[in-house]
Amino acid sequence: MMNVTSKLAIGMGFVFCSAVMAEENVAKGDKDLAQEIANPLTTMIMVPVQFEYNENIGPDDDGTRSTIFVQPIIPFELTEDWNLITRTIVPFIQQDDIFPGAGSQSGIGDISESLFFSPTKPTDNGWITGYGPYIQLDSATDDYLGYEEHGLGGSFIALKVDGSITYGFLANQVYSVEGHVGGTYSNTFIQPFFDYTTEGAMTIELTSETNYNWNNDEWSIPVTLTASQFFMVGDQPILVGGGFKYWVESTAADPEGLSLNLNLYLLFPK
Repeated sequence: MMNVTSKLAIGMGFVFCSAVMAEENVAKGDKDLAQEIANPLTTMIMVPVQFEYNENIGPDDDGTRSTIFVQPIIPFELTEDWNLITRTIVPFIQQDDIFPGAGSQSGIGDISESLFFSPTKPTDNGWITGYGPYIQLDSATDDYLGYEEHGLGGSFIALKVDGSITYGFLANQVYSVEGHVGGTYSNTFIQPFFDYTTEGAMTIELTSETNYNWNNDEWSIPVTLTASQFFMVGDQPILVGGGFKYWVESTAADPEGLSLNLNLYLLFPK
């Protein structure tokens, strides 16, 4: 009998094979749209939806978690020189046996909101930057799905496009703000990314979503490799793909070993 991870891995194989075959049918200009998924400061509306499956979670490594992240990115033109890009992350979570004796939980986790004020023109060296406040809402529908406290901090992002390659990093710092500031949590998040978009409009990304917990002096360091292929469904441009995440360093609340994910990006060009 195959376990869930094996079945998902087989499903991932079908996704990658379909993406490779779809490369032969892309139209001129599709590569530019495909490359937009690598730009968190995009000037078009984009709605990424990501599914992630994790095992070996909790103090006894018995837990599993399935999460759907809905992450609308919406740009606003403030002036000729400045844009505002909003990035919201809403997690829908189903988890089992992570906390001993607590059983299963399902619902919405803590929602986060990033507001990036970004110059419309790159720097002289070609870097595109954005910075602004980061807000974490105490929105979890179950105590085991969130921090139980609002958070506030700041975000910064810098990226550069060099032909078919996009690279850069995203960083934020967030503190709990109820009672003693940072008393419940103080977390630093760093996400370096390197993306390559092929002539067939497939974007391959290598990234890490590293988190440092200052209160507990703990690191979470997952490294992720994904591939997403451009398609047209009627008049709707989308990208579909997935990848693998390996946890180099984990806390007791994190998975261990290999995780799997699937990605769907809905693009709304102007």
